[in-house]
Amino acid sequence: MRILINAATLRFGGAVQVALSFIYECLNFTEHEYYVFVGQGVGKSLKKNDFPPNFSFYDFDFGPVSLLKIPKISSTLSKYEKCIKPDCVITTSGPSYWHSIAPHLMGFNLGLYIYNDSPYFKIISPYRKLRITLKKKLHFWFFMRDASGYLVQTDDVKERVIKALKNERVYTVSNTHSDFFNDSTNYKVNLPFKRDDEIWFLTLSSYYKHKNMEIIPSVIAELNNRGYKNIKFIVTLDKSTFKNVFGIKNTKDIMNAGPVRPEECPSLYRKCDYTFIPSLAECFSASYPEAMKLKKPIVTTDLPFAHRICDNAAIYYKPMDSKDAANAIELLINDLNLRETLMKNGLQRLKHFDSAKERAKKILDICSEIKCLSGSGSK
Repeated sequence: MRILINAATLRFGGAVQVALSFIYECLNFTEHEYYVFVGQGVGKSLKKNDFPPNFSFYDFDFGPVSLLKIPKISSTLSKYEKCIKPDCVITTSGPSYWHSIAPHLMGFNLGLYIYNDSPYFKIISPYRKLRITLKKKLHFWFFMRDASGYLVQTDDVKERVIKALKNERVYTVSNTHSDFFNDSTNYKVNLPFKRDDEIWFLTLSSYYKHKNMEIIPSVIAELNNRGYKNIKFIVTLDKSTFKNVFGIKNTKDIMNAGPVRPEECPSLYRKCDYTFIPSLAECFSASYPEAMKLKKPIVTTDLPFAHRICDNAAIYYKPMDSKDAANAIELLINDLNLRETLMKNGLQRLKHFDSAKERAKKILDICSEIKCLSGSGSK
């Protein structure tokens, strides 16, 4: 097949890692020709010299997507598609803002749109709720217009997407850590020397409001009140975002490693002791299997999406409850048996996820399926 992989509008966050992992895993399937639309986010880590002649790359710099830019995005990508004439298009994280001629498999990774029961909606303003509602309507319109099939990462998300988009052609292919986590290469990370008595919790994420990083200072305050003065939280934000989220005061226990490239992430995990994932809505977060792979026990929110991914490989706390988060952390750092159990359960839980190679094969097989279905008259 001639496969067009569309990552033209991806700029940062987990969507970039998902796309990069898939692109690299396609190296294992030499029977296809690959045409890759490379946006800013993917371009920062993609090493084109790693790829053989059956890969062709096209670079784009659309910047942040806006309504005014969508016509340009659509016309530009359509022009390239007409030259390439692919059998199938894959957009790992939609919407694509582009209606392809070829059948189009599109990833759905927008948790806020399907987890309407998330406690996130209790803490945001009516204005922000309205913005999310309007963006959801717009994005759903693009999803329904442009996709031949939808790619999701858990069965829970599949059920919700089928209901939300009123389309049964939804395929579950579980996510996992990227192949970078099988590499022992150590990269230098932008963090100070770690003292022997310090305990470091990692929250590896770009900033989104629903990630709920704002809870970290109150968790620290609660731990300090209990006598824990040696616990540090590590985040990965750009300098201006870090300042906006945490201010300039009372951040001595929050250290910012800055944005990290996907290949650098394993080194950052190795530097830390545990992971703290306070998110309020996710379709999937690669932080969970990444932590499991590197045996970093997980503290996360007691919400359905987290349980569906982690099962018994995490310790949970009530969302937005800093005291209960401190309870979970205190329990974890004082119970060696619990830590060992979580690490063991995490390694077992990884077996429930497709490997990066298995994931790529399943996606390519789905492409073949929707190509046949579309050929019979239904895109």
